[in-house]
Amino acid sequence: MEKTNVLFINHSVRDGGPGRSLLYILKHIDREKINPFVLIPKHDIFSESLKSEGIFENVIVDPRFPENIQKSTMVADTARAPGLLRVFSVIVNIVNMLRLLCASPKIIRENGIDIIYCNGTLAKIVGTFIGRKNKKPVIWHVRNIQQTWFMKSLMEMLSGFRCVRKIICVSQATARPFKRAKSKVHVVYNGIDPSDFDRDSIRGSLREEFSIPPDTVLVGNTGRVVPRKGYVEFIDTVSRLASDDGIGGKVKFVIVGDTPWFFPKNHLRKLEDHAEKLGVRESFIFTGYREDVRPCLKDFDLFVIPSNYPDPFPRSVIEAMAFALPVVGFSIGGIAEAVEDGETGFLCDPGDFEKIGESISILARDAETRNKMGLNSRRRVMEMCSAAERTADIQKIILEVR
Repeated sequence: MEKTNVLFINHSVRDGGPGRSLLYILKHIDREKINPFVLIPKHDIFSESLKSEGIFENVIVDPRFPENIQKSTMVADTARAPGLLRVFSVIVNIVNMLRLLCASPKIIRENGIDIIYCNGTLAKIVGTFIGRKNKKPVIWHVRNIQQTWFMKSLMEMLSGFRCVRKIICVSQATARPFKRAKSKVHVVYNGIDPSDFDRDSIRGSLREEFSIPPDTVLVGNTGRVVPRKGYVEFIDTVSRLASDDGIGGKVKFVIVGDTPWFFPKNHLRKLEDHAEKLGVRESFIFTGYREDVRPCLKDFDLFVIPSNYPDPFPRSVIEAMAFALPVVGFSIGGIAEAVEDGETGFLCDPGDFEKIGESISILARDAETRNKMGLNSRRRVMEMCSAAERTADIQKIILEVR
């Protein structure tokens, strides 16, 4: 059987969820059947990860494909630049994408591309028009749930294009918006390699770095520090725990991550100020961005995700579960599909931060329950999210399109 040449379009060049998920696909895909090409805007953490895995061949770097529609190639801090400059950046990026579209026949022809695989929102937009122009089938890998009317409408319209043959969604929650294109949808959970998240092979970093006693319970979170993630309400919850529950100095709360460049205000700084204002700054550790979160996960005792919106299927949750951590979060979006209430952690009604606090308090006091739920978490995520098995599912979809 002749190999299928697939162009994977990926704009997530930093170490975000979409890029890490695609990395696993490229790592496990059968090279005897599929020959992958990867189109990215620039070299960064994603391309370095490809190099470290020895799968860097056929990488196409094209700066006409923007990392973000708002990002300027001339000003480093675009989000905090004047409004007119941000508008100008959007116009420039749209022009560059049109240039890329015009140049796409050459890219498709020279590399013998059979299928276009779109990883991420901007990739779906660009890839769909490239597929339509070049009469090539397109596959979407949908990793988010659009929050604005404009983007919902745009995705719904593009999903109806004939060139969009398959839509791979990372959860049932992510699949629900595609009502008109329901026949194209396949749900495939994100994958991870068990060996990458083996507690015994990773050395913890937090307790040593911040001089945290071994009997202190670490409640942690990893991910982008942005307003919709519910961190402000979480800090409010911690302030009530510290005063009402008496767990105070027995527990430390760790937030690993930073605010991406394209947010006009630094939400991480706001959280630090908010914790200071409420008198619980000493209860928190804000580490900032970490390229590798596993040494942090190793030192966590439990994981909390305060997102009060339909988070699609967060990698942070399945990575925490792979590290045998119980998870506390809201029963919403993909979180409700990953976590089994009472078995691998606690699920709370959306917006019920008081219940989040109660769940943390229960697990902080009960090491036996934490350990039991943690073992259940790892077992469940290994069953649901084996990178090799999920990539096999995706490969089957790709070959069906061919």
